[in-house]
Amino acid sequence: MQDIYIIHENEEWLVPLKKAFSDKGINAKEWFLNEGQVNLNSEPPQGIFYNRMSASSHTRGNRFAPELTRATINWLELHNRKVFNGSRAIYYEVDKFSQYCALHQNGILTPETVAVIGKSQLVGAAKNFNQLPFIIKPNRGGKGLGVKLISSIEDFEIFLNSNEYEEPLDGTWLIQEYIQSEQSYITRAEFVGSKFLYTVKVNTESGFELCPADVCEISDAFCPTTKQESKFEIIHDYDQHPLITQLEQFLKNTKIDIAGIEFIENQQGELLVYDINTNTNYNGGAENKANLEITAMESIAALLISAAK
Repeated sequence: MQDIYIIHENEEWLVPLKKAFSDKGINAKEWFLNEGQVNLNSEPPQGIFYNRMSASSHTRGNRFAPELTRATINWLELHNRKVFNGSRAIYYEVDKFSQYCALHQNGILTPETVAVIGKSQLVGAAKNFNQLPFIIKPNRGGKGLGVKLISSIEDFEIFLNSNEYEEPLDGTWLIQEYIQSEQSYITRAEFVGSKFLYTVKVNTESGFELCPADVCEISDAFCPTTKQESKFEIIHDYDQHPLITQLEQFLKNTKIDIAGIEFIENQQGELLVYDINTNTNYNGGAENKANLEITAMESIAALLISAAK
């Protein structure tokens, strides 16, 4: 059996996956990438590689980890190593506008979106967008960070001139249609091996920071006398929806093996996709409550082990 390597920059997010491997008697190797070198003319190790690099790495002090990962994956693929979530996946992980272009190419609806580079361009772009309210978010974000609902041009100008304003990592803002929905939640569909696993409802009443990993919930407000309700719940409302079949085909077409894809329903009943997470985490509490026969991390471990045999 070949070695299995997990490419990552966040040890905490690996805990449930390492347990899934351990339960199967497998010791997967970690490849922590935050800085380093890639020698084009050297041979990479033999093995199976799983890319878990995140667009939010900069929030943990690993600003250029995705760039190093992209170089590393290109090197691995040059030498015909099998990489799950390879070069296409890391490309889409850090570039939301490219996600939308790819989704459109595959006939999948997304919210109306304008990419804007240059702070001086933002107000004019918002006026031309001619939709209020709207969402502004960084093209390269992660965990829902930096997403802001703008209700008026005046409020937008105040935000742009406030201490709250911060340039996005790649210099690109997205001005995006705000989807008016009767539900105060979005839906995230999880896929392993480009195949549908389950959908999870994510409550958005408290904001847009939607990291599902259990470790992300540890910092939530906690009262020892009251039980905090998780914002994540596995549901079956969309299991047979045609969008799921479309998304499976999209992932096959774009060579993305593992992903969480978020969508929302508008007032016309249309489902619009607005984010693809190729470094996807799972909420253990929601999985336990749903009494799943196999968890998402166990599914990933099984996929990688099968490929390594």
